[in-house]
Order: sequence, then C-alpha cells, then structure tokens
Amino acid sequence: MKSILVIFTVLLVTSFSAMALDVKQRFDHLDSNKDGYLTKNELDAQPQLLKQFQRWDTDQDNRVSLVEFKNFLTINLH
Repeated sequence: MKSILVIFTVLLVTSFSAMALDVKQRFDHLDSNKDGYLTKNELDAQPQLLKQFQRWDTDQDNRVSLVEFKNFLTINLH
C-alpha cells in the first residue's frame, strides 16, 4: 500500500511540474523582448490571446507577469 501511495505522489508531483514548465514555456515564447512581461504589442499577432489581455492583467499595469499569466491559466483550465 505504501508503494502505491509513493508512486501516486511521484506522478502527481511530476504532473504539476510538467504543467508549470509548460506554462513557463508558453509565456517565454510570447515574451518576445524577454523582459519578463507580456504587452499588448507582443500579443498583436495573436488576436485570440490579445482579447484576454485585460483579464490577465489583474493589477492593471498594462503588462502581464508570469504570475498573472499562470494564475489565469490555472484558474480557467480547471
């Protein structure tokens, strides 16, 4: 029984790590100037993402941080 619990825990942690890495990779791909933020200019080529900009930008500073991006995706994908 303990071995099943250990295996399940390892799989769960691996799954969360993979999801976090995937979110970071998506963010890094979109962050074309590599300043750590997404701006409307960086999303101009992707209108479906640009539509979401205001929802992502929770602190209303006209840029989306990795944390804001991650929070939006994790809340809205579940």
